[in-house]
Amino acid sequence: MREKSSAIANILRDYENNVMTADHVHDWVSQFDQEDQDFILSELLHIFKQTYLSKSDCKKFFQSCLESWVKEFKYKDVASFIAETSFIDIQPEYKSQKELLDLLNKILIEHYNCNLTQSAERIKRYIYLDDVLSTGSKLFSDLDTWFKTESDLTQGISNYQYTRDNQLPVLVIFICCHTWGKGNAEFRLIKNLGIEVKKILSIKAGYWIENNVKDYNPKLNNMIPIDNQDPYIHNYLNNLAAVDKPEYAFRPPQKPVEEKLFSSLASRNRIETLFLVKGIEILSRVGELKVSQIRPLGYTIKSHKTFGLGTLFFTFRNIPNNCPIVFWWANNNWRPLFVLKNRGIRGNEPK
Repeated sequence: MREKSSAIANILRDYENNVMTADHVHDWVSQFDQEDQDFILSELLHIFKQTYLSKSDCKKFFQSCLESWVKEFKYKDVASFIAETSFIDIQPEYKSQKELLDLLNKILIEHYNCNLTQSAERIKRYIYLDDVLSTGSKLFSDLDTWFKTESDLTQGISNYQYTRDNQLPVLVIFICCHTWGKGNAEFRLIKNLGIEVKKILSIKAGYWIENNVKDYNPKLNNMIPIDNQDPYIHNYLNNLAAVDKPEYAFRPPQKPVEEKLFSSLASRNRIETLFLVKGIEILSRVGELKVSQIRPLGYTIKSHKTFGLGTLFFTFRNIPNNCPIVFWWANNNWRPLFVLKNRGIRGNEPK
């Protein structure tokens, strides 16, 4: 176990919000039953190798985006592209967008001899940058607000009217994006603004979580448990006030067709159940849970009668609260593996 704890700590070594050591990893896993601890470490070692994004990885992703855009829009270099691009900066100080824009600015200075102060000299497109799209709620809220705000370029019309009439692309870039959440955000924007928003809006990501069980052959590379008829689990689900989407609570046993994230289907079934049961146990210690979006497998849309989004994606600067709560819960006699940045700040809603 010590060797596996050390290997996990090494993968997570640049996580910014707490020091990752073998002792810390071992202390965290020791909160599970002894017979499960070695298995959990083995499976997480397999998963973190695929789903933890270091700062270096993140920089490489942004560089690949910049160089791809230069080719796509036929610019001679990154500086020329930046000069005709406006970056949407709409989130509060404590959210991820400003930190990522700051990181992008450092990359521009270090590698391309330009910076964000030189952006938007002329505007031919807009870019919205963020780390993770989970439920789609945050993207919808941000873009709905921005689209309805009066344009800085033409008085008396909204950003939506201006971008639509001038066919200016709005490029949305996430490090990680859930397909179900992407669909939710697009549907709500179309409903509020009209079908023409599809002509200018593009949502792309470096890593996709295919989490809609209703899609054709989804990877389901997140945690969605199968129904093993455990009364403890069913009692929790039945007592949720939420009523929507109960058919999404459990994963059909035949899906995914091919397991690509977990080490095996059997390991997937086991660790999903372990994290779900432990999450229910943690929440049972809370008493009255005032935030209805919190579920054992992470935040989700509060009306959904499910166990949470079960996100398995982690970055150097933070992890989504849509991840299973065993990773990040820090109360009620539970010690987190990942300390969350900005935990408890108002507006720190699910993404």
